Amino acid sequence: MDASATAATLVDLQNRTILVIGDVMLDRFIDGSVSRISPEAPVPILEKSRENEMPGGAANVACNLASLGCDVRLVAITGNDPQGRKIAGLLGANMAIDFHQVIDKDRPTTTKTRFRADGQQVLRFDEEVAYPASGQIQQQLHDTFTAALADIDLVIISDYAKGCVPPGLVNRLTKAAQDAGKMVVIDPKLGDFGAYADASLLTPNLSELRNTGDVEGDSLEEIAAGASALAGKHRVEAILVTLSARGMLLAHADGSWHHAPAQAREVFDVSGAGDTVIAMVSAALAGGTPMDKAVAVANIAASVVVGKSGTAIASPGEIILMAGAKTPPTDWAHWGITCTGWRESGQSVGFANGCFDLLHPGHIYLLQQAASQCDKLIVGLNSDESVRRLKGETRPVQTAEQRAAALQALDFIDGVAVFGEDTPLELITTLRPDFIFKGGDYRPEDVVGRDVVAARGGDVIIIPTLGSHSSTGLITAQT
Repeated sequence: MDASATAATLVDLQNRTILVIGDVMLDRFIDGSVSRISPEAPVPILEKSRENEMPGGAANVACNLASLGCDVRLVAITGNDPQGRKIAGLLGANMAIDFHQVIDKDRPTTTKTRFRADGQQVLRFDEEVAYPASGQIQQQLHDTFTAALADIDLVIISDYAKGCVPPGLVNRLTKAAQDAGKMVVIDPKLGDFGAYADASLLTPNLSELRNTGDVEGDSLEEIAAGASALAGKHRVEAILVTLSARGMLLAHADGSWHHAPAQAREVFDVSGAGDTVIAMVSAALAGGTPMDKAVAVANIAASVVVGKSGTAIASPGEIILMAGAKTPPTDWAHWGITCTGWRESGQSVGFANGCFDLLHPGHIYLLQQAASQCDKLIVGLNSDESVRRLKGETRPVQTAEQRAAALQALDFIDGVAVFGEDTPLELITTLRPDFIFKGGDYRPEDVVGRDVVAARGGDVIIIPTLGSHSSTGLITAQT
């Protein structure tokens, strides 16, 4: 998958609605440093510097889907405890996630606390129970799930074997989804894949695949043969096996298979990488992407998150860059001449500007809406120094060259011009667009360059803001 094809896949999945059911958990990270050994026992002393909490398990799948641009319905159990309320609060801050929280007062919310010294995990402490939910709770989950089926595009069952989706319930949920004509993608944890029969796609890692006892050997051919046999045995369309440093292998029930090698990347933390894979492949499938290409994009997304710390997510801009997006021409002279040519041929020219640091679904929506209202769309991009003046010394996260490359990969953007001033007025004067497009938090009379386009008979068009997406929010959540 090249950058343009990857970008097209990410555009196609925007606003698809995915129903997720499974085990949610609270991922807690306690960071510090170690400089001495305890006098009480030969163990290191971690001097705490900070603590961070993130949604984990099926909740992290939901967050990954939302960061890609999907609308999410999440059905899951929490305890009636502070950890359950914390998860609900974290998810509630994301307008793209509708959390149907089923509270079970008789079980605690699964919580995983990871202790890290200088960025490296030294200990994990789990608080959980793993017995199946009661029949009453399972029926509540089933009823909530089936009520949501009519308005969704695809189902994910995220089984962490913590009791939310025991085998009998998985069978009922899969049948209900199939009766509604929905694809079902399952992240399996049980050794008996019969529990996941009739699913569209399973996404085990190699260890989980081996737990079935049906896979012998370590070669790709042997793994593919075992996975294909399992798929055929349990009436599953295909099995996607994640192979860590070897990438991913997609094996179909008919015996055909495809290997996607891992992207070259230094691995920092694999926490939540499987959640990113199932979210990305499912979102792509919901957007109409063929399964082999959906896997290719998921492989790229996984390469993004393993280079981050903690339970990470991947933004569309990061995925496009990882796919090899190339920096386009960004100089004013080039685009000034080009815009003149467009106008002389009778085409209208639109202009939008911003920092676009970590391209996210809100950006994609704004730019896609803008492009639909003009013949050619050119984006004014703040230079690195300009971003620093506007947002502080820690920004931008991505260089102007990287941001321009991610933007240009979108097929509805016709050009990117970088400007170093605090406002794009001089660039607008050079390009002389017919329209200026801005997000919903602006008033037309306050938009820089309005007089320039008005003098040519043009206009400023305000596009409503999409949800709660923001680059700052993405960056804050990952630091």
